[in-house]
Amino acid sequence: MNRSIPRLLVALLAAGALSAAPAPAQAQSLLFDYVGFDYEFPDLNGAVFGDIGDGYQGVGEVPALFGPLVANPATYQYTYYFDGLTASLRQTVGPFIIIDYSGPGTLTIYEDLILGGTAADYGTNPPNGVAPPTFVDGTAILVGKLTNFRFLYNTTSNTGSFEADFEAIGGTQLGNFPLNQRLGWTFAGTTGNSTTIPTGYDHQVDGQTFLNPPTATRPGTWGGLKARYR
Repeated sequence: MNRSIPRLLVALLAAGALSAAPAPAQAQSLLFDYVGFDYEFPDLNGAVFGDIGDGYQGVGEVPALFGPLVANPATYQYTYYFDGLTASLRQTVGPFIIIDYSGPGTLTIYEDLILGGTAADYGTNPPNGVAPPTFVDGTAILVGKLTNFRFLYNTTSNTGSFEADFEAIGGTQLGNFPLNQRLGWTFAGTTGNSTTIPTGYDHQVDGQTFLNPPTATRPGTWGGLKARYR
């Protein structure tokens, strides 16, 4: 992951390049889509998101899975839970807050029966008696390691984006992945405010995990950077 984003932001803000058109989208292979909510635990400073030492976690649903994963949405519901991330560096550049997390973190997708299983329940003020428990009570079909996790937060719009490297390391469907396809995935998402965010959660989260084709360099414009975080 590009660790020079702070310098890039400074240069682009100075040049007024934030209105640049996004770079053309690259072909990519989707692994799964997810939607849910994030929260901090432990939360050492409730007034500051991403304060040093805060843990970052999330729970939600996985409405779509793609090969090499095999899903049966008529019979099973799919949920996710990630944890193991701790804010280790927090920088402010103009209206942006850039948070780097140490880890590695772990993201797991669970498969649970629709009939006879447990419906996912976010509850309030997680962790609680239902979240994450109702999201992790099925079969772990995929376990992934999250590294180089970075969160960019826009204090003007109260929205954010995050990205991390994702490696498949476990789960009942790990054998579906050829050895050369377990690395190289990108876990990414966007966060925003919503009237439906349950009490105690920080943001609504919507994202994907995908495999990009090899490229010689990262995008060199803010428009290209934003495109990567969509």
